[in-house]
Amino acid sequence: MWAQVAEHSDAPFAWGLNDCCLFVARVIDAMTETSHELDLASQYTDEATAMTYIASHGSLEAAVSFHLGNPSSGRAQRGDAVMCANNGNPCVGICVGGNVACMGQNGLVFLPRQDITTRWEI
Repeated sequence: MWAQVAEHSDAPFAWGLNDCCLFVARVIDAMTETSHELDLASQYTDEATAMTYIASHGSLEAAVSFHLGNPSSGRAQRGDAVMCANNGNPCVGICVGGNVACMGQNGLVFLPRQDITTRWEI
């Protein structure tokens, strides 16, 4: 997990290459030896196709749940995938303890865990 966080710390946001969902997929793959990144990367390549993919599931939460299963109740633990409100712009990230690591325009941003609206246990 921490190697992926370090690798993405200054990586600029790019739809279909380095966005919030692909960041989360890479972290989960590193922790669990899964292939979420490959599955997800084949679904969209830019903002327009990402929005189409999300809309095909009904929402960002539903699209994430398609890959990770139903959200979990309870407090997010380090390494869990989470969705944050992010001032009305929902994003997904990884709980890293007291904060959530999410992709920002110029690398990772760390949101307070109070912004978490949904959790997927990893």
